[in-house]
Amino acid sequence: MERKRVPTKRSKSFPLPGNPMDVIKLADWLEIYALISADGNSSRGDLERALKRASVFQTAQGDEANDIEEVGAQVFLELEERAKAAGDAYPFELSCGLVRLRGKPNKFPAYIFCLILSYFKWKAAKGAAVDPWKLFEELSCSAAGRYMQGDVFWLASRSGISKSRRKGQPTAFQKGVDALCSALGEGQGFKKQPTLNRQDDKVDLVAWRGFADNRPSKLVMFGQCAAGENWDGKTAELQPDRFWDQWMQNGKVSPLLRSFYIPYRIPRSEWEFRARSTGILFDRCRIAYWTSSASEVARDLRYMRWCGSILARQT
Repeated sequence: MERKRVPTKRSKSFPLPGNPMDVIKLADWLEIYALISADGNSSRGDLERALKRASVFQTAQGDEANDIEEVGAQVFLELEERAKAAGDAYPFELSCGLVRLRGKPNKFPAYIFCLILSYFKWKAAKGAAVDPWKLFEELSCSAAGRYMQGDVFWLASRSGISKSRRKGQPTAFQKGVDALCSALGEGQGFKKQPTLNRQDDKVDLVAWRGFADNRPSKLVMFGQCAAGENWDGKTAELQPDRFWDQWMQNGKVSPLLRSFYIPYRIPRSEWEFRARSTGILFDRCRIAYWTSSASEVARDLRYMRWCGSILARQT
């Protein structure tokens, strides 16, 4: 992505998030502020000045500075945790209250794409040139495959249900399940039944790590992607065993894991609660970490082009 040149810092034209007490959103704000700034950095001072201008803290005289300073400390603690979790995929370096870009943004497509998608959101629009939710599913497939060090099947790419189909002909969902069973080497294909139009039934991807003999009894991970704002209401939807029993002919042999993919960051205090509902949880940093060396992600210009179109509206 070619960074747009802007003449000066734009703190006044880039407002604080809707909830200026949200440490996660404030950390996102600082990262995006660095992206759109001419000098490629933002600072704790930028954050504290913005909080003071917004009069976020309505406290007794003399306490505001302490409150703002405490929030700044929490935000930088969150940024440090991001840097640790994402490793070389983290686009910024942190030093003495400064958030500075480590290089050209297009070297970090996964993290920046997830950052922009989670902060600015997106709603499905008919005729949109790019669907970032689908891009996120592709990115999640890459992360899942590399984490498993095996194969991955993007069910959503095969299971889009057409509203009009000829009676008696297999739906795209049927074909998708058949293709999944063939690739996985288990399941023996789609189980025919009266109710067919179920789309993906909460399954977006399946990743597995097999053996040279290609036989059943391997590590299999079902995954659901949730890039929308209502992701927290979806954490317990995916049930791999139920999906298998409902839609596949033969009983499962391999143990089935659950996984969940979001472009967001989750506070440390909520992590275990969310993980218990989702199975193996891939947040923004974990996705970026596992796709940092993925050539298919690095070569795909759609991620940063979409980010550029969103950031252009902020400068």
